[in-house]
Amino acid sequence: MTDVSNDRRGTLSPRWYWLQALLIAGSALTAALLWRDIPTTVTTHYNFRFEPDGFGAKSWGTVFLLNIVQLCLLLTMLGTNAVIARTTSVQASDKGENEAKRREFRFVNSVFLYGLSLLLTAFFSYIQATMLYGWPSRVLAVVTVLVMLLVIGGIVGLTVTVRRLGLQEQGSGDGEGAAGGAHWLAGGGLYYNPRDPAVFVPKKYGIGWTVNFGRPVGWVVVGTLILIPFAIVTLVALMT
Repeated sequence: MTDVSNDRRGTLSPRWYWLQALLIAGSALTAALLWRDIPTTVTTHYNFRFEPDGFGAKSWGTVFLLNIVQLCLLLTMLGTNAVIARTTSVQASDKGENEAKRREFRFVNSVFLYGLSLLLTAFFSYIQATMLYGWPSRVLAVVTVLVMLLVIGGIVGLTVTVRRLGLQEQGSGDGEGAAGGAHWLAGGGLYYNPRDPAVFVPKKYGIGWTVNFGRPVGWVVVGTLILIPFAIVTLVALMT
């Protein structure tokens, strides 16, 4: 039987993300096959009552915009999962129970990222179908509320799991590694340690990961995340 997890790194295998890739491809292929049936004017925005209040001419940009967003989301989640899997902070040089806890910490974060990615990918596909194929917007309102509740529930579940397993200490302490207090700036909100090879490290407070601004790659990651929305807008403008 194929092992779909990465035991050595403590994260889900990238093969899990094939489901999201198939969902994106299926949504885009459906739109392409039904191109002639899509109205010449499509909905591009809903108000807070989920009533259509924005419209645009049918084009590659308006039809496939959400597929582009889905693809960017997939690549971001895959990249984050890969970085977490390869994270070897200077605090990870010791073995035993601490290393086992760090691996478990990576795993629960990896599972959360995967679930969030799958949920949002499916949600964007549903929004696309509502915009293009005339699905009732009142159902979209219900789906949106359910998605919000699931995201909140996932965050709460992640927090409870981290605390129940005693993993909340992975990002705090006074050692010389990622937990070293001397390397945390802005009250523990920023981590800067050029000697730490890790690009991502556990947050000092709370759950999740943060960037090591002491590594040049860390700045590249932050810059890329900032540029992605602008790249999407530019691409859609060129396709419209």
